[in-house]
Amino acid sequence: MSPWIESSIPLVAIFVMLIVGTDLRAADFQRVRRYPVLVPGIVCGQWVLLIGAAGLAGRLLDLPPGIAGGAILFAAAPVAAMSGFYTQLAGGHLALAVTVAAVSNLLAPIVTPVAASLGFWFFLDSEQAMELPLLRVALQSLVGLLLPLLAGMALRHGAPQWVARWRGSLQAASMIAVAALLALVVADQFAATRAQFALLSGAAMLLTLAMLAAGWLVLKLAAGSADDRRGLFWGFPARNVAVATLVATSVLGKIAAVTFIAVLFATQVALLMPLALWLRRRGGHPSGGV
Repeated sequence: MSPWIESSIPLVAIFVMLIVGTDLRAADFQRVRRYPVLVPGIVCGQWVLLIGAAGLAGRLLDLPPGIAGGAILFAAAPVAAMSGFYTQLAGGHLALAVTVAAVSNLLAPIVTPVAASLGFWFFLDSEQAMELPLLRVALQSLVGLLLPLLAGMALRHGAPQWVARWRGSLQAASMIAVAALLALVVADQFAATRAQFALLSGAAMLLTLAMLAAGWLVLKLAAGSADDRRGLFWGFPARNVAVATLVATSVLGKIAAVTFIAVLFATQVALLMPLALWLRRRGGHPSGGV
């Protein structure tokens, strides 16, 4: 991978998490008291089930270790801000979706390295296993995830009117930054991507469907209302691409993992947007608002 692309990944991750922080408030964490079982259960259940889904997909498809590792890293990442976008499209419970995303991102500096390490240890053969240094991943998560998140929350607290005015533009800029970065990664690795396109796209589709199935099953049992299910559903497939990419490059140096994460992100956008709109119409929500 080109050095300038590799060096830009931490910057994009920091920028994305800063924008995520501007969308969070202390009330988002206080809302956990209204859902003392549901929110912690969903957050923990996502990590357990998604790591399992990623590992099993890697074994069923006999994926190369770099691609299988990328799937596990993606599953170990926290909930992405995109989950709120899909929730809005689907007409779901946005406040609940934001609460789950807030708790997931706050816990990620601790949980993400541990979950990824366990996934590597359990699902990758000993000769394929990728050693994940927990301390280094935790430090990367602290600098690239938690501190920008807290800075974004502080910015919202100190300049609420400015953040409210530019909220839509900031969120759009963060999504564009992630999409542009992943597009550059695919372009830089075009030869390898083209040679493995069928494998990458097939694995991305299977993993996305497995994540959706896990979310549907859990929420069918755990969530009481359709609005809650449409709000919590998207946190299962929509994981923080910037964090997964940061760990894959800065810690592991696995370009194959980043390439798979890029294909997975594109696959999910193409699949989840129409699915969210279909669920909105099925739930009887008008297309003009939540």
